[in-house]
Amino acid sequence: MRKYILGGILAILLIGGGTGLYMFNKKVPTLENKTPDFVVDANYLFNAFDMNETEAMSKYENKVIEVTGKVISVKNNESDSNIILEADMAMGGGINCSFKYKQEKEIKEGSIVTIKGQCQGYLMDVILNNCKLTE
Repeated sequence: MRKYILGGILAILLIGGGTGLYMFNKKVPTLENKTPDFVVDANYLFNAFDMNETEAMSKYENKVIEVTGKVISVKNNESDSNIILEADMAMGGGINCSFKYKQEKEIKEGSIVTIKGQCQGYLMDVILNNCKLTE
């Protein structure tokens, strides 16, 4: 009886460990070939969340959004980067765009860019993850 209990516990640990390892190494799907659900400018997107966050979340959450705006901040690390687009009504930010890779193209503050990303919500900025710079 004791062997069966130990065998069951071992099987559960192996299955759990294998599932955890799979989820940890699972690739995030790219948005490169995905058609955006919405095409907007940074002011419009920010204002939608600022005016009615609940309604904006139901409309934009987990949707692919292509947003155009003026760059106010660029941060590049060794493995990822972050670009913040200006929104007129924001207190120093607007649209926070996170990339899973370092930007190879030099983006300068003050330039106008178009970025495609998946909307994750709103804190002080609208959050877009898994972003890709569009040409």
